[in-house]
Amino acid sequence: MKRVSICVLPLAFVLCCGLFGQVAGGCLVKGKPVTLGGTLSRVDENGYRQWIALRPTRPICALADPADQFDDPVDHVIQIQTFDGDRVDIRSRLNRLIGKNAALSGKLIEWHTGYQRAALLLDVRTVEATDADGMAALSIPDPPKATVREVAAYDITVRAGRSLTKEAREVGTDDRLSPVGDYAPHWVTGGDVVYVDCRDGYERKLISSTDQRGFCPDDDLCGFNAYPANTTVIKFHCAKKMR
Repeated sequence: MKRVSICVLPLAFVLCCGLFGQVAGGCLVKGKPVTLGGTLSRVDENGYRQWIALRPTRPICALADPADQFDDPVDHVIQIQTFDGDRVDIRSRLNRLIGKNAALSGKLIEWHTGYQRAALLLDVRTVEATDADGMAALSIPDPPKATVREVAAYDITVRAGRSLTKEAREVGTDDRLSPVGDYAPHWVTGGDVVYVDCRDGYERKLISSTDQRGFCPDDDLCGFNAYPANTTVIKFHCAKKMR
């Protein structure tokens, strides 16, 4: 395995010192605390998945976790998937620093499933800006959340092929509703099965589907395979539940 030295950007300083002593023979060790510097970017997998990546200042390598018998070493990693563990402050700081330089501290981990989208995954515990642009971005409060209108009913159209698109329209006015992710949330399993639903408080009823292999019973799980060879079109109705 090729071994490389790496530069770390802790806060406003540039230190080329083997990641604060966490490097073994030039490579990181999975499962051990580490601080990595680089640029944050948002990865959009054709509408199916979105996640935030750290692009380190130089390619890195990592030794296998000695406590994980299924783990393997990796080399020449140029993109690391970040994991915030639903920590709201961490997620906020990651989002505000997209496109900017940052220093992230945490542990490199493995999931061994399709949920891991890069060769390495960093369970992030701290996020710091490393230059004036980043510090300015962190000083600005989070933007207000988009307003989600309460409507009596709306229809959803989902199109899945090489990319995934969704459209929500209010019944009666035919007005397009946005952000569509709030009206038609979806998630993708590690096995590339897509689930889509109405927003909380609404009942779902299938209108039509071109997918003969998928499943979408009324007001239950509605799933289909990601990246189908032939475009899948699913339409369903969302009606506000009666109290």
